[in-house]
Amino acid sequence: MKVSGILMVLMLLLSISTVAAEKDYKKLLGVWEFVAPNAPQPYQRGTLTLKESDQKLAGEFTVQGQALAIPRITFGKDTLTLGFEVENNPITLKLRLSEGVLEGTTQTPDGPVKVTAKSVR
Repeated sequence: MKVSGILMVLMLLLSISTVAAEKDYKKLLGVWEFVAPNAPQPYQRGTLTLKESDQKLAGEFTVQGQALAIPRITFGKDTLTLGFEVENNPITLKLRLSEGVLEGTTQTPDGPVKVTAKSVR
């Protein structure tokens, strides 16, 4: 009897944490305008579109009408981590969500690039 009670409690905790994780990234869904003033041209402005696909977070950058898929994307503890390539250079961008704004910095071959994104839902 004790084992089944423990298992039931564990299943309940797991389902609660799963629901919480799902709701976490849902606050990011939509279109975000980003600026990266010290990025090389044409990557200084554009949009970041975040959506749900197969119950997972998915996204793409759009710069000057060109869409760039984001193959690696995670969100946890108010930090969005994006992994993609720009001109054959791997980029990992970590953005922290604070007061409705995503802010972060990434290293590039040309040095650090600060990125700020605001929702335009």
